[in-house]
Amino acid sequence: MDIPSYLVSNIPLFAISSVMIFLAFRNLRVRRKESIYFLVFTTIVLFLSVVCALEKYSQRAGLPVVGTIFTAIGYILRPTLLFVFVLLTNMDFRRERWFFWMLGIPLVVNSVLYTLPLFMNVEPINKLVFYYAMNDDGVTASFVRGSFLNFFSHAICLFYLGVVAYVSTVRFHGKHRRDSIVLLICIVFVLATVAAEVISKRNDLLNIVCEICAAINYIFIMTVNSSKDPLTNLYDRRTYLEDVSRYKNIINGLVVIDMNELKFVNDNYGHQIGDKALSSLATIFESSIEPSVMCTYRVSGDEFVILMFQGKIGQLDSTVSSIREKMNESEYSAAIGCCYLDKKAGNVSFEEAIQKAEELMYQDKNKHYNETGHARRQR
Repeated sequence: MDIPSYLVSNIPLFAISSVMIFLAFRNLRVRRKESIYFLVFTTIVLFLSVVCALEKYSQRAGLPVVGTIFTAIGYILRPTLLFVFVLLTNMDFRRERWFFWMLGIPLVVNSVLYTLPLFMNVEPINKLVFYYAMNDDGVTASFVRGSFLNFFSHAICLFYLGVVAYVSTVRFHGKHRRDSIVLLICIVFVLATVAAEVISKRNDLLNIVCEICAAINYIFIMTVNSSKDPLTNLYDRRTYLEDVSRYKNIINGLVVIDMNELKFVNDNYGHQIGDKALSSLATIFESSIEPSVMCTYRVSGDEFVILMFQGKIGQLDSTVSSIREKMNESEYSAAIGCCYLDKKAGNVSFEEAIQKAEELMYQDKNKHYNETGHARRQR
């Protein structure tokens, strides 16, 4: 392999990877999951660039065995790269674990399929996918596509791009609709690159494009996370005020929540336990909402708001019921008030709806303190 030529041709890739690896390590403690995914992604990209270079070298040097090995590795790594890219979309697989395992099945099939060319002495298995043949000059070797199975890896890449498109258009709904443009742009560029590789029979285009798209997506995720409360990982008050101002016309429901007896917990068990209580409740709220049309915000110490963007009537009721059920199974409780922005209900403005929800929340809080007999902290 011509090392100087390899280094020069991959300068853009090395530059982007170096900067993003630095940022990933810097954010490792704060955003561990996303940073690890990106580091894995970048490692695969860099390794794939070496594999592509060795594949070209084996063709020039007339080494069909070596070429077959590195080509097989390349075909296995490319779908893996896009699988990790799906993970980088910040999809919550804790709620859809079955979907995560389903995404892994094509990778297993792909890995098995592209190991078949390694059985070079077993006909016709060795030529089902691809194989190498020596050229007439007896010095160089050429890559030869086998049957239609050679495109199986490309089909899986398209499948994973479809998953990213699903995340972009279905899960990023309501207020997130504009944000999905970032992922959609990445999809277009990766799709165009996959097509270019098929047409031109090149294997080195996807590396740099995927790294650029992953870097864009990682920076986008970090930008979104900067608007979240570090304790609960919910959107903070500043984001709440911005979203209310920006998306007021499409908000058609809201829930106001206030934790019960936080001061009692802090005074008797310490603020660390109080923080744990707030974090536990935040987990309950997030696991109960419909993420495609709802967002949860921590607007002050023990106060939370759930906004619904172009959701269906009844979705908030289901969310509130789920929150109450999960709180009954936990150590903590909260007062809840729910209201739809519906002309039939007499709520023609966001301000009126938030006021109505707060009134219901305080009624629920008074009911809690009357039932428990605890003294309520005055605001």
